[in-house]
Amino acid sequence: MVNLWSDAVCCLCVQVNDVNAATLEGDGTKDDDDDSEQGSDDDSSDSASLEDDDSSDSDSSDDEDAAIEEYFLRAQKRRWQMVLTASMIGMIHFDKYMNKAEYRVPKESRYEWVMRNLGNRTGCYNMFRMHRNVFDKLHNVLVESYGLKSTCKMSSVEALGMFLWICGGQQAVRQVENRFTRSLKTVSRKFEKVLASVSKLAADIIRTIDPHFRSVHQRLQSPRFSPFFDKCIGAIDGTHVPVVVPTNQVVQHTGRHGYTTQNVLAICDFNMRFTFVVAGWPGSVHDMRVFKDAIEKYDDKFPHPPEGIDVSYHLLFHLD
Repeated sequence: MVNLWSDAVCCLCVQVNDVNAATLEGDGTKDDDDDSEQGSDDDSSDSASLEDDDSSDSDSSDDEDAAIEEYFLRAQKRRWQMVLTASMIGMIHFDKYMNKAEYRVPKESRYEWVMRNLGNRTGCYNMFRMHRNVFDKLHNVLVESYGLKSTCKMSSVEALGMFLWICGGQQAVRQVENRFTRSLKTVSRKFEKVLASVSKLAADIIRTIDPHFRSVHQRLQSPRFSPFFDKCIGAIDGTHVPVVVPTNQVVQHTGRHGYTTQNVLAICDFNMRFTFVVAGWPGSVHDMRVFKDAIEKYDDKFPHPPEGIDVSYHLLFHLD
């Protein structure tokens, strides 16, 4: 079909060129007629006035015929140009939306692959970085409260499994396209939808249970930690997460380890729960700069210890 479209466009191009040539020929003929008429006028300047009137009438009629012929040639040229443009648009539309590869039918469906790995304890953890019970709880929470939905083409279980497989194993989009037998557009769109649901979940769970820290954690009540960690609310530290960035951002994201990273600040309590996270800073930025920016920009969400604690002393002691 593409060859037929190409042949048709070529034929139209040839015809348009013929029309252009005919138009140019007509213009040349008109110029020759004008030159010959001018010469004949010079030669017959001594003729009778009656003959001059007759020749002028015939010349005007010839000019009218030439003008009409030129008008029709130009109109025909415009029509062929319009047909050529429409044919080229049709060829592009056909090549983009109709000339597609055959629909791929995998030997094992994507949903079956996800369920097969969920049924194997080791395989589930290796593929999705969590066990089956955690996967089910996460799936139920995202579906019930954070807008994760199934579609006629992909179930929510498959979408979540694909998302976790990408994040857990650092898989490229083209590897996902091959593994799940999905188009690149479908993979990107589903990943963004699951990511939006997980981001909403993170905003609700990455926070302190008791913002005022009215009680002391049970672990700190042990003689091993008391009184050294009295009124301690958690641990704060920075970590470097490897990232892939555009070429013009490689320098600012390259840290002391020699590869591109993001400097992520995180705070967790004594139940191993994250209570505050700031991500996005380039790897070359110092930890103290990230910390100061977090306090200034997110002061209302940053966990503060109870009153009477010298925060600056403890922070400088641990961050140095």
